[in-house]
Amino acid sequence: MTIKKLLVYGTAAGLAGCSALPGPYLDSSRLDQSRKPVVAEQTYSVRPIDITWFADQAAQARPSICPLQCFSATTREDYAYHIGVDDQLTIIVWNHPELTGSAVGGLVGGAVMPPLPQGNAGTGAGGTAFGAGGATGGGATAAAGAGGGQATAQPAGSSGFEVRVASDGTIFFPRLGRTRVAGKTTQEVQRIITAGLSKTIRDPQVDVRVSGFNSKSIQVTGQVHTPQAESITDTPLTILDALNRAGGALDDADLQNVGVMRGGKRYTVDVASLLETGDPNQNVLLKDGDIIDVPNRANSRVFVLGEVPKPTSVPMNRGRLSLADAITEAGSISPTTSDPRQIYVIRGAAKTLKPDVFRLDMTQVDAMMLMTKFELQPQDVVYVQVSASARFNRVLDQITPTLQTLFFTKAIINGQ
Repeated sequence: MTIKKLLVYGTAAGLAGCSALPGPYLDSSRLDQSRKPVVAEQTYSVRPIDITWFADQAAQARPSICPLQCFSATTREDYAYHIGVDDQLTIIVWNHPELTGSAVGGLVGGAVMPPLPQGNAGTGAGGTAFGAGGATGGGATAAAGAGGGQATAQPAGSSGFEVRVASDGTIFFPRLGRTRVAGKTTQEVQRIITAGLSKTIRDPQVDVRVSGFNSKSIQVTGQVHTPQAESITDTPLTILDALNRAGGALDDADLQNVGVMRGGKRYTVDVASLLETGDPNQNVLLKDGDIIDVPNRANSRVFVLGEVPKPTSVPMNRGRLSLADAITEAGSISPTTSDPRQIYVIRGAAKTLKPDVFRLDMTQVDAMMLMTKFELQPQDVVYVQVSASARFNRVLDQITPTLQTLFFTKAIINGQ
Protein backbone atom coordinates (compact mmCIF):
# COMPACT_ATOMS: atom_id res chain seq x y z
CA MET A 1 0.00 0.00 0.00
CA THR A 2 2.89 2.28 0.66
CA ILE A 3 4.17 1.77 -2.90
CA LYS A 4 0.76 2.73 -4.34
CA LYS A 5 0.69 5.96 -2.35
CA LEU A 6 4.20 6.84 -3.48
CA LEU A 7 3.25 6.33 -7.12
CA VAL A 8 0.13 8.48 -6.77
CA TYR A 9 1.99 11.23 -4.99
CA GLY A 10 4.83 11.05 -7.50
CA THR A 11 2.46 11.32 -10.46
CA ALA A 12 0.63 14.30 -8.91
CA ALA A 13 3.90 16.00 -8.12
CA GLY A 14 5.12 15.41 -11.67
CA LEU A 15 1.99 16.97 -13.15
CA ALA A 16 2.16 19.92 -10.77
CA GLY A 17 5.84 20.45 -11.45
CA CYS A 18 5.40 20.93 -15.19
CA SER A 19 5.11 24.68 -14.65
CA ALA A 20 8.60 24.79 -13.16
CA LEU A 21 10.27 22.89 -15.99
CA PRO A 22 12.26 24.72 -18.71
CA GLY A 23 10.33 25.90 -21.75
CA PRO A 24 8.68 28.93 -23.37
CA TYR A 25 7.05 30.40 -20.29
CA LEU A 26 6.54 34.05 -19.29
CA ASP A 27 6.32 34.95 -15.62
CA SER A 28 3.23 37.15 -15.45
CA SER A 29 3.35 37.81 -11.70
CA ARG A 30 4.65 41.34 -12.28
CA LEU A 31 2.24 42.21 -15.07
CA ASP A 32 -0.85 44.27 -14.35
CA GLN A 33 -3.54 42.66 -16.46
CA SER A 34 -6.51 44.29 -14.82
CA ARG A 35 -7.33 46.20 -18.00
CA LYS A 36 -9.30 43.91 -20.24
CA PRO A 37 -9.13 44.17 -24.04
CA VAL A 38 -12.07 45.82 -25.76
CA VAL A 39 -13.64 43.61 -28.39
CA ALA A 40 -15.78 45.32 -31.02
CA GLU A 41 -19.37 44.21 -30.80
CA GLN A 42 -20.17 45.07 -34.39
CA THR A 43 -20.42 42.38 -37.02
CA TYR A 44 -18.90 42.46 -40.48
CA SER A 45 -20.66 41.33 -43.61
CA VAL A 46 -18.80 38.76 -45.69
CA ARG A 47 -18.84 39.23 -49.45
CA PRO A 48 -18.60 36.00 -51.46
CA ILE A 49 -16.01 36.00 -54.21
CA ASP A 50 -18.23 34.99 -57.11
CA ILE A 51 -19.23 36.11 -60.58
CA THR A 52 -21.50 38.88 -59.28
CA TRP A 53 -18.61 40.45 -57.35
CA PHE A 54 -16.54 40.80 -60.52
CA ALA A 55 -19.54 42.23 -62.36
CA ASP A 56 -20.01 44.87 -59.64
CA GLN A 57 -16.31 45.75 -59.76
CA ALA A 58 -16.47 46.27 -63.51
CA ALA A 59 -19.54 48.49 -63.16
CA GLN A 60 -17.89 50.61 -60.45
CA ALA A 61 -14.56 50.99 -62.26
CA ARG A 62 -13.51 54.61 -62.65
CA PRO A 63 -10.68 56.14 -64.64
CA SER A 64 -7.57 56.92 -62.64
CA ILE A 65 -6.93 60.48 -61.50
CA CYS A 66 -3.65 62.27 -62.09
CA PRO A 67 -2.25 63.29 -58.68
CA LEU A 68 -0.44 66.26 -60.27
CA GLN A 69 -0.20 67.74 -63.75
CA CYS A 70 0.41 64.90 -66.19
CA PHE A 71 2.01 64.87 -69.59
CA SER A 72 -0.27 65.19 -72.62
CA ALA A 73 -0.35 66.72 -76.08
CA THR A 74 -1.65 69.94 -74.55
CA THR A 75 1.09 70.19 -71.94
CA ARG A 76 3.69 69.53 -74.64
CA GLU A 77 2.39 72.45 -76.71
CA ASP A 78 2.16 74.78 -73.71
CA TYR A 79 5.53 73.81 -72.21
CA ALA A 80 8.19 76.53 -72.18
CA TYR A 81 11.55 76.51 -70.42
CA HIS A 82 12.26 79.62 -68.32
CA ILE A 83 15.87 80.68 -67.96
CA GLY A 84 17.38 80.64 -64.48
CA VAL A 85 20.56 81.46 -62.61
CA ASP A 86 23.64 79.53 -63.82
CA ASP A 87 22.06 78.60 -67.13
CA GLN A 88 24.38 79.07 -70.08
CA LEU A 89 23.07 80.89 -73.16
CA THR A 90 24.39 80.90 -76.71
CA ILE A 91 23.56 84.18 -78.47
CA ILE A 92 24.14 84.54 -82.22
CA VAL A 93 23.84 87.78 -84.19
CA TRP A 94 24.06 86.81 -87.82
CA ASN A 95 26.27 88.77 -90.29
CA HIS A 96 27.76 90.96 -87.57
CA PRO A 97 31.25 89.68 -86.71
CA GLU A 98 31.92 92.84 -84.69
CA LEU A 99 29.77 91.31 -81.95
CA THR A 100 31.94 88.20 -81.68
CA GLY A 101 34.49 87.74 -78.93
CA SER A 102 37.37 88.53 -81.28
CA ALA A 103 36.11 92.08 -81.49
CA VAL A 104 35.08 92.36 -77.84
CA GLY A 105 38.25 92.14 -75.87
CA GLY A 106 39.08 88.63 -77.03
CA LEU A 107 42.41 87.87 -75.39
CA VAL A 108 43.10 88.81 -71.81
CA GLY A 109 46.77 89.28 -71.07
CA GLY A 110 47.68 87.37 -74.21
CA ALA A 111 45.94 84.17 -73.04
CA VAL A 112 42.58 82.70 -73.82
CA MET A 113 40.29 82.48 -70.79
CA PRO A 114 38.96 78.94 -70.26
CA PRO A 115 35.24 78.32 -70.59
CA LEU A 116 33.10 78.02 -67.49
CA PRO A 117 32.27 74.48 -66.26
CA GLN A 118 28.94 72.95 -67.25
CA GLY A 119 26.36 70.97 -65.33
CA ASN A 120 25.02 67.52 -66.15
CA ALA A 121 22.62 68.60 -68.88
CA GLY A 122 22.71 70.42 -72.17
CA THR A 123 26.16 69.62 -73.51
CA GLY A 124 26.82 66.93 -70.92
CA ALA A 125 28.67 66.88 -67.61
CA GLY A 126 31.79 68.98 -67.69
CA GLY A 127 31.27 69.81 -71.36
CA THR A 128 31.14 73.10 -73.18
CA ALA A 129 28.67 74.07 -75.88
CA PHE A 130 29.72 76.03 -78.90
CA GLY A 131 27.90 78.22 -81.38
CA ALA A 132 27.98 77.90 -85.14
CA GLY A 133 31.44 77.00 -86.36
CA GLY A 134 32.69 76.55 -82.76
CA ALA A 135 35.78 74.44 -82.06
CA THR A 136 38.10 73.92 -79.14
CA GLY A 137 40.91 75.83 -80.77
CA GLY A 138 41.18 79.42 -82.00
CA GLY A 139 38.47 80.84 -79.73
CA ALA A 140 38.69 83.84 -77.47
CA THR A 141 36.82 84.69 -74.29
CA ALA A 142 35.47 88.03 -73.17
CA ALA A 143 34.94 89.00 -69.54
CA ALA A 144 31.40 90.11 -68.73
CA GLY A 145 31.36 93.12 -66.41
CA ALA A 146 31.40 93.57 -62.68
CA GLY A 147 29.08 91.20 -60.83
CA GLY A 148 27.99 89.48 -64.04
CA GLY A 149 28.57 86.31 -66.02
CA GLN A 150 31.50 85.67 -68.28
CA ALA A 151 31.25 85.33 -72.05
CA THR A 152 33.19 82.77 -74.05
CA ALA A 153 33.88 84.26 -77.47
CA GLN A 154 33.67 82.09 -80.57
CA PRO A 155 36.04 82.01 -83.52
CA ALA A 156 35.89 84.97 -85.87
CA GLY A 157 32.95 84.77 -88.21
CA SER A 158 30.83 82.60 -85.93
CA SER A 159 28.71 85.61 -84.83
CA GLY A 160 28.00 84.22 -81.38
CA PHE A 161 29.25 83.61 -77.89
CA GLU A 162 28.16 81.90 -74.69
CA VAL A 163 27.33 83.66 -71.47
CA ARG A 164 26.31 82.31 -68.08
CA VAL A 165 23.41 83.88 -66.20
CA ALA A 166 24.76 85.68 -63.12
CA SER A 167 23.42 85.24 -59.59
CA ASP A 168 21.27 88.35 -59.98
CA GLY A 169 19.56 86.87 -63.04
CA THR A 170 21.29 89.07 -65.62
CA ILE A 171 23.78 88.70 -68.48
CA PHE A 172 26.14 91.16 -70.11
CA PHE A 173 25.77 91.66 -73.85
CA PRO A 174 27.74 94.10 -76.01
CA ARG A 175 25.95 97.39 -76.82
CA LEU A 176 23.14 96.50 -74.40
CA GLY A 177 25.04 96.23 -71.13
CA ARG A 178 23.52 94.20 -68.32
CA THR A 179 20.17 92.68 -69.22
CA ARG A 180 17.81 90.68 -67.00
CA VAL A 181 16.93 87.27 -68.44
CA ALA A 182 15.97 85.11 -65.43
CA GLY A 183 12.41 83.87 -65.61
CA LYS A 184 12.14 84.56 -69.33
CA THR A 185 11.97 82.20 -72.29
CA THR A 186 14.55 82.22 -75.07
CA GLN A 187 11.98 83.87 -77.36
CA GLU A 188 11.48 86.70 -74.88
CA VAL A 189 15.24 87.21 -74.51
CA GLN A 190 15.57 87.18 -78.29
CA ARG A 191 13.00 89.96 -78.59
CA ILE A 192 14.73 92.02 -75.88
CA ILE A 193 18.15 91.77 -77.56
CA THR A 194 16.67 92.40 -80.99
CA ALA A 195 14.93 95.55 -79.73
CA GLY A 196 18.14 96.78 -78.08
CA LEU A 197 20.32 96.18 -81.13
CA SER A 198 17.78 97.79 -83.45
CA LYS A 199 18.93 101.15 -82.14
CA THR A 200 22.37 100.68 -83.74
CA ILE A 201 21.87 97.82 -86.25
CA ARG A 202 19.35 97.67 -89.03
CA ASP A 203 17.11 94.58 -88.85
CA PRO A 204 19.36 92.48 -86.57
CA GLN A 205 18.92 88.72 -86.87
CA VAL A 206 19.29 87.28 -83.38
CA ASP A 207 19.15 83.67 -82.20
CA VAL A 208 19.13 82.73 -78.49
CA ARG A 209 19.32 79.20 -77.17
CA VAL A 210 20.10 77.52 -73.85
CA SER A 211 23.31 75.51 -74.23
CA GLY A 212 23.68 74.56 -70.54
CA PHE A 213 20.75 73.68 -68.30
CA ASN A 214 22.01 74.26 -64.78
CA SER A 215 19.28 76.14 -62.90
CA LYS A 216 16.54 73.51 -62.50
CA SER A 217 16.82 69.89 -61.42
CA ILE A 218 15.02 67.01 -59.73
CA GLN A 219 16.30 64.19 -57.51
CA VAL A 220 15.69 60.47 -58.05
CA THR A 221 16.26 58.30 -54.97
CA GLY A 222 15.36 54.86 -53.68
CA GLN A 223 15.22 51.57 -55.56
CA VAL A 224 16.80 52.62 -58.87
CA HIS A 225 20.09 51.60 -60.44
CA THR A 226 21.60 55.11 -60.44
CA PRO A 227 20.13 57.52 -57.86
CA GLN A 228 21.07 60.99 -59.07
CA ALA A 229 20.11 64.58 -59.74
CA GLU A 230 18.69 65.23 -63.20
CA SER A 231 18.45 68.56 -64.99
CA ILE A 232 15.22 69.91 -66.39
CA THR A 233 15.71 71.04 -69.98
CA ASP A 234 13.64 72.59 -72.73
CA THR A 235 12.05 69.16 -73.26
CA PRO A 236 9.27 68.24 -70.77
CA LEU A 237 10.57 65.83 -68.11
CA THR A 238 8.11 63.17 -66.94
CA ILE A 239 8.42 60.68 -64.12
CA LEU A 240 8.94 57.87 -66.63
CA ASP A 241 11.78 59.81 -68.29
CA ALA A 242 13.38 60.43 -64.88
CA LEU A 243 13.31 56.74 -63.95
CA ASN A 244 14.77 55.76 -67.30
CA ARG A 245 17.62 58.27 -66.89
CA ALA A 246 18.31 56.74 -63.46
CA GLY A 247 18.85 53.34 -65.06
CA GLY A 248 15.41 51.94 -64.33
CA ALA A 249 13.98 50.40 -61.18
CA LEU A 250 15.52 47.56 -59.20
CA ASP A 251 13.80 44.19 -58.85
CA ASP A 252 12.68 45.03 -55.30
CA ALA A 253 11.09 48.37 -56.28
CA ASP A 254 7.44 49.04 -55.49
CA LEU A 255 6.40 50.83 -58.68
CA GLN A 256 2.79 51.04 -57.56
CA ASN A 257 3.65 53.53 -54.82
CA VAL A 258 6.33 55.80 -56.30
CA GLY A 259 6.36 59.11 -54.46
CA VAL A 260 6.76 62.64 -55.79
CA MET A 261 7.71 65.11 -53.05
CA ARG A 262 6.57 68.62 -53.95
CA GLY A 263 5.96 71.51 -51.60
CA GLY A 264 6.48 69.32 -48.53
CA LYS A 265 3.77 66.85 -49.59
CA ARG A 266 4.16 63.34 -50.98
CA TYR A 267 2.03 62.40 -53.97
CA THR A 268 1.69 58.71 -54.89
CA VAL A 269 2.10 57.74 -58.54
CA ASP A 270 1.24 54.30 -59.88
CA VAL A 271 4.12 53.79 -62.30
CA ALA A 272 3.26 50.08 -62.55
CA SER A 273 -0.07 50.99 -64.14
CA LEU A 274 1.74 53.37 -66.48
CA LEU A 275 4.09 50.62 -67.65
CA GLU A 276 1.47 47.89 -67.96
CA THR A 277 -1.49 49.77 -69.44
CA GLY A 278 0.03 53.06 -70.59
CA ASP A 279 -2.22 54.97 -68.21
CA PRO A 280 -1.66 58.66 -69.17
CA ASN A 281 -2.98 59.81 -65.80
CA GLN A 282 0.15 58.54 -64.06
CA ASN A 283 2.88 60.10 -66.23
CA VAL A 284 3.44 63.13 -63.99
CA LEU A 285 5.18 66.18 -65.43
CA LEU A 286 8.05 67.08 -63.09
CA LYS A 287 9.04 70.52 -61.84
CA ASP A 288 12.15 72.07 -60.35
CA GLY A 289 12.87 70.74 -56.86
CA ASP A 290 10.78 67.56 -57.14
CA ILE A 291 12.12 64.49 -55.33
CA ILE A 292 11.23 61.10 -56.80
CA ASP A 293 11.22 58.35 -54.17
CA VAL A 294 11.00 54.73 -55.35
CA PRO A 295 10.29 52.58 -52.24
CA ASN A 296 10.90 48.88 -51.82
CA ARG A 297 8.18 46.28 -51.49
CA ALA A 298 8.31 46.04 -47.68
CA ASN A 299 4.82 47.53 -47.36
CA SER A 300 3.46 45.93 -50.53
CA ARG A 301 3.01 42.40 -49.33
CA VAL A 302 0.20 40.00 -48.45
CA PHE A 303 0.04 37.67 -45.46
CA VAL A 304 -1.16 34.07 -45.85
CA LEU A 305 -2.12 32.41 -42.55
CA GLY A 306 -4.18 29.52 -41.25
CA GLU A 307 -4.25 25.99 -42.58
CA VAL A 308 -1.47 26.18 -45.13
CA PRO A 309 1.80 24.20 -45.15
CA LYS A 310 3.93 27.35 -45.05
CA PRO A 311 2.36 30.50 -43.52
CA THR A 312 4.22 33.37 -45.14
CA SER A 313 4.21 36.97 -46.36
CA VAL A 314 4.20 37.30 -50.15
CA PRO A 315 5.62 40.45 -51.82
CA MET A 316 3.58 41.92 -54.65
CA ASN A 317 5.05 42.04 -58.14
CA ARG A 318 4.74 45.61 -59.47
CA GLY A 319 1.70 46.05 -57.28
CA ARG A 320 -0.03 42.95 -58.60
CA LEU A 321 -0.81 39.68 -56.81
CA SER A 322 -3.78 37.38 -57.24
CA LEU A 323 -5.35 35.20 -54.57
CA ALA A 324 -4.15 32.12 -56.44
CA ASP A 325 -0.56 33.40 -56.43
CA ALA A 326 -0.64 34.04 -52.68
CA ILE A 327 -2.01 30.61 -51.81
CA THR A 328 0.45 28.92 -54.15
CA GLU A 329 3.38 30.70 -52.47
CA ALA A 330 2.18 29.28 -49.13
CA GLY A 331 2.16 25.72 -50.50
CA SER A 332 -1.57 25.58 -51.28
CA ILE A 333 -4.11 24.71 -48.56
CA SER A 334 -3.62 21.79 -46.19
CA PRO A 335 -5.45 18.73 -47.58
CA THR A 336 -6.03 17.25 -44.08
CA THR A 337 -6.83 20.18 -41.79
CA SER A 338 -8.24 23.02 -43.95
CA ASP A 339 -11.83 23.81 -44.81
CA PRO A 340 -11.82 24.65 -48.55
CA ARG A 341 -15.23 26.29 -48.25
CA GLN A 342 -13.88 29.03 -45.98
CA ILE A 343 -10.95 30.90 -47.46
CA TYR A 344 -11.11 34.49 -46.24
CA VAL A 345 -9.50 37.71 -47.45
CA ILE A 346 -9.46 40.43 -44.77
CA ARG A 347 -8.76 43.91 -46.11
CA GLY A 348 -8.44 47.42 -44.75
CA ALA A 349 -8.10 46.66 -41.03
CA ALA A 350 -4.78 48.50 -40.69
CA LYS A 351 -6.21 51.83 -41.87
CA THR A 352 -9.90 51.98 -40.99
CA LEU A 353 -10.22 49.40 -38.17
CA LYS A 354 -13.29 48.25 -40.06
CA PRO A 355 -12.20 45.44 -42.34
CA ASP A 356 -13.80 44.29 -45.54
CA VAL A 357 -14.12 40.50 -45.51
CA PHE A 358 -14.35 38.29 -48.60
CA ARG A 359 -14.84 34.52 -48.76
CA LEU A 360 -14.01 32.01 -51.47
CA ASP A 361 -15.55 28.53 -51.69
CA MET A 362 -12.96 26.35 -53.43
CA THR A 363 -15.35 23.43 -53.74
CA GLN A 364 -17.15 25.23 -56.58
CA VAL A 365 -16.09 24.50 -60.13
CA ASP A 366 -15.50 28.14 -61.05
CA ALA A 367 -13.47 28.90 -57.90
CA MET A 368 -10.18 28.04 -59.62
CA MET A 369 -10.81 30.72 -62.21
CA LEU A 370 -12.10 33.27 -59.72
CA MET A 371 -9.06 33.03 -57.46
CA THR A 372 -6.76 33.83 -60.39
CA LYS A 373 -8.80 36.95 -61.19
CA PHE A 374 -9.22 38.23 -57.64
CA GLU A 375 -6.52 40.91 -57.18
CA LEU A 376 -5.18 41.40 -53.67
CA GLN A 377 -4.13 44.72 -52.19
CA PRO A 378 -1.13 45.58 -49.98
CA GLN A 379 -1.48 44.38 -46.38
CA ASP A 380 -4.32 41.98 -47.19
CA VAL A 381 -4.57 38.93 -44.93
CA VAL A 382 -5.52 35.62 -46.52
CA TYR A 383 -6.76 33.17 -43.90
CA VAL A 384 -7.58 29.52 -44.56
CA GLN A 385 -10.06 28.24 -41.97
CA VAL A 386 -9.49 25.01 -40.05
CA SER A 387 -12.01 22.21 -40.51
CA ALA A 388 -14.25 21.07 -37.64
CA SER A 389 -12.77 17.58 -37.64
CA ALA A 390 -9.23 18.98 -37.37
CA ARG A 391 -10.20 21.08 -34.37
CA PHE A 392 -11.72 18.03 -32.67
CA ASN A 393 -8.58 15.98 -33.32
CA ARG A 394 -6.40 18.74 -31.86
CA VAL A 395 -8.47 18.71 -28.67
CA LEU A 396 -7.87 14.98 -28.43
CA ASP A 397 -4.14 15.52 -29.00
CA GLN A 398 -4.08 17.90 -26.04
CA ILE A 399 -5.87 15.65 -23.53
CA THR A 400 -4.52 12.27 -24.68
CA PRO A 401 -1.18 12.51 -22.76
CA THR A 402 -3.03 13.35 -19.52
CA LEU A 403 -5.51 10.52 -20.01
CA GLN A 404 -2.70 8.09 -20.75
CA THR A 405 -0.90 9.13 -17.56
CA LEU A 406 -4.02 8.65 -15.46
CA PHE A 407 -4.77 5.23 -16.95
CA PHE A 408 -1.14 4.19 -16.49
CA THR A 409 -1.19 5.25 -12.83
CA LYS A 410 -4.46 3.46 -12.19
CA ALA A 411 -3.10 0.30 -13.80
CA ILE A 412 -0.06 0.39 -11.53
CA ILE A 413 -2.19 0.92 -8.41
CA ASN A 414 -4.60 -1.85 -9.34
CA GLY A 415 -1.72 -4.15 -10.15
CA GLN A 416 -0.17 -3.92 -6.66
